[in-house]
Amino acid sequence: MARFTQYPAASKGDYAEATTFLIANSDGDLKQATLEGLMSIYGCDIRCASLPIATADVLQLNSTPLTIVAAQGSGTKIDVLSAFVVIDFNSAAYATNTTLELIFSGASDELMISSINASVSKSVAFTKQGSGTAGNTQMLENTDLQVAVASGDPTTGDSDIEVFILYRVIS
Repeated sequence: MARFTQYPAASKGDYAEATTFLIANSDGDLKQATLEGLMSIYGCDIRCASLPIATADVLQLNSTPLTIVAAQGSGTKIDVLSAFVVIDFNSAAYATNTTLELIFSGASDELMISSINASVSKSVAFTKQGSGTAGNTQMLENTDLQVAVASGDPTTGDSDIEVFILYRVIS
């Protein structure tokens, strides 16, 4: 068996979710660890997701929302820590219904909003929204987190966008 120090250093490509690692404690004992286990212990299980959205899909985001994070299972919720949208401006700005939202499927209130109203390429942060009245819902258990446009589908516009989020799963 090779000594622990004889193993090559890992690179970024080695860190897939299903990867098993050998780690050595201070006594030199080797143990197995998974990336998920290490993340949940030391990284607070913070995850990231991105969703590229072509112009044709942007123009239908109210009638056809897109899922950026699928439901995580019974008893869990997705807590979005931060989000932003990158707009790759082409030649025409979106004319109406330019409020982009992160919303849970079936919720009455959006979690975060941003704008896709742009005449240049840019990155725009999402802002958190307060929940409305006492009977409204915002963060639902075991539901997809979706990207949508409030009110109605945008008109005109020809710019691709990409949404990026950092989130954690809570139970």
